[in-house]
Amino acid sequence: MAADIKKLRDRIDSIDEQILKLYEERMDVAADIGRYKLENNLPIYDPDREDEKLEDILAAVSNREYADGAAQLFITLMQTSREMQEDMAGLEDDDYDDFNWDGEPIEIRLEAVGNDADEDTQ
Repeated sequence: MAADIKKLRDRIDSIDEQILKLYEERMDVAADIGRYKLENNLPIYDPDREDEKLEDILAAVSNREYADGAAQLFITLMQTSREMQEDMAGLEDDDYDDFNWDGEPIEIRLEAVGNDADEDTQ
């Protein structure tokens, strides 16, 4: 039995390595976007884009039981990217509305983003 959990944990470790590489790649692109926003005098926070991205994620998740977690993951990614872009712009906390993650989990409700998929899993 211990060997079984070791194999499963090895798989998790391998997946985590891939996630980390993709995270770094995503942050590199987010930095490019941040530079573009600065050069073109665009706002850092684009709520329409983030809402659209979240809706796309919720529509794409194949296992509905994972939908809330997927939404939380991408909210965290978007917030982390936004914080990096704010740092790039030299903004201080009092220079913008505080949309930053404060370390507390965000409660995600699918119906709040126009997706009633929760009913499918009950």
